[in-house]
Amino acid sequence: MNTSDGDFYLKNREYQETGMKQDLDKISEGFTLASGQHQKKNTTSFKIPYGNNGPVLEKNIADFEVLKDLQTRYYKELQIYNQTIKDLVETSRGYVNASNMNRNKFHNKYVRDGRSVGYVTNRGVWKHLPNARVADSIQGKNSCPNNWRSSVTEKPDVGQSYSIKNAPLGNIIKMGGQELIKGTPIMRNQTCQNAGQNVYVTQPSIPTSPQYVQCSKKKGSYQSDLGVTTFTACKQRAADEGSNVFSLGSNKDNGTGYCYIGGGGSRIVKDSICSVAPGVGRMGKNVKKKRNGFKIIPGYSAYAVYQTQNANNSNIGDTFHITDDLTKKQYPNHMIKDGTEFQMMSGYDSRGYDITSGTGLSLEEIKQKCLDTPGSGGFVKKGDSYSIKDKNMWPRGKRQATINSELYIRIPSVVNDISCGNEVKSTRSNNVVANVSDGIMTPETTCGLGTISKSDYQSINVQYKKLTSILIEIKQQIQDLSRTDLILNQKLLSEYMTLESRLEKYEQVYKEIKQEKKLMANNSAFDEDTELNMLSYNRQYIIWSILALGATFGAIKILK
Repeated sequence: MNTSDGDFYLKNREYQETGMKQDLDKISEGFTLASGQHQKKNTTSFKIPYGNNGPVLEKNIADFEVLKDLQTRYYKELQIYNQTIKDLVETSRGYVNASNMNRNKFHNKYVRDGRSVGYVTNRGVWKHLPNARVADSIQGKNSCPNNWRSSVTEKPDVGQSYSIKNAPLGNIIKMGGQELIKGTPIMRNQTCQNAGQNVYVTQPSIPTSPQYVQCSKKKGSYQSDLGVTTFTACKQRAADEGSNVFSLGSNKDNGTGYCYIGGGGSRIVKDSICSVAPGVGRMGKNVKKKRNGFKIIPGYSAYAVYQTQNANNSNIGDTFHITDDLTKKQYPNHMIKDGTEFQMMSGYDSRGYDITSGTGLSLEEIKQKCLDTPGSGGFVKKGDSYSIKDKNMWPRGKRQATINSELYIRIPSVVNDISCGNEVKSTRSNNVVANVSDGIMTPETTCGLGTISKSDYQSINVQYKKLTSILIEIKQQIQDLSRTDLILNQKLLSEYMTLESRLEKYEQVYKEIKQEKKLMANNSAFDEDTELNMLSYNRQYIIWSILALGATFGAIKILK
């Protein structure tokens, strides 16, 4: 299968459109009457039975004219319907070409349209950089490329109505031989990761530039679960708590001590009080009281205060869909369910939260036991032992740096529209927090091509209902004609029965279309096969339409 399949169905539609007109025209032949006497002028050749030309004939001629008008209306609406199908196919093809990472030469690059520069996401969405300040804030960070000022310049292909900068939001424009989707502008500090994916935030942002600030009498919040710990573990705990400030107490042994989050301020003492620990830096000290003559100087404790930058633990434990346009939609709890995949964090425990523990199982056996344990959120494996934890474990609870431990976090699954996919990957806070919020996910929220082609689907359904309505009117007219005293052509009477029978099938097909759950493709996996599957689902919709309207052809065709 390939994207040219859509052309085949369009040609098939055109063929059937011609056939429909011919078949509808033939219906007039069913209204020939049995006599060759004089008759009224009209487009159909009537033969008057028994020489009668009274009110019955007049009524039937009028009814037939109504039927001919319905034929004309049907044909016009059918043309609109066919154009809408064509638009859907073209939209599908354009989206596939834009969003396929293996085909789009502009993925994760800056592309210039005249004087305007935009970033192209991994889903083919061009996002305008509104000014240099915004552009500088993203380049080289959070998976965004460097050197936006050196971006390539492209022009719209021949026949395009707009350049990408001037195109309406969501339109697909061909630039430099490549389809691009017009997106919203880039925001300051925007991340460039996870376009079109579901993500579960399991780790905070990575803080940068840790440096000693002061020796202070003011301590922060004591992290009792860490006990005597290392500088690195204390820094990580600060990041986990979203704090850029942490403090170390006195050196207990080889550069280890108690950890405090926060601390420092105006109660400063001499830096020399916080002595240097080799390989660590300054640590706090307990200063004993002393006597100065008759005066007793009270003792105190000093703490070495450190500061980092960019600490952020926002959205830890939350699940989002990141759109192709790099906006975020949060999943409510009722759309989240237990998953079957795990993320492993080496060198960590999450103490407490135990449901059950044991020894002697392989890793795969522990995973299965965790999946089989109600309320489990993951497990910790250390050597031959394991502990299965409840859902209050990390990332909702605390974690501790622990040598030779492996922390396994159970990644959730999501219940959503098929166009969004249900696969979920783990990520850090910084890959979510800077994305513009785009509301809450609902079971009806569409993603990717499901959103792009939504208006086309709506138009198809509108036209479909119009065609159905006209067919109902045609059926009613034939019924009215059959109830008169005029002796109608037996072919017409037979055709009425055929129409009535096939309309039932037609109505059933339409019900099946409305119930069809796969009108939009699952674009959760972003390789070539999945993109072609999207076009395949659209093709299925077209096939259903052909079958439904094909039933109409048979229903109206005169039996020979």
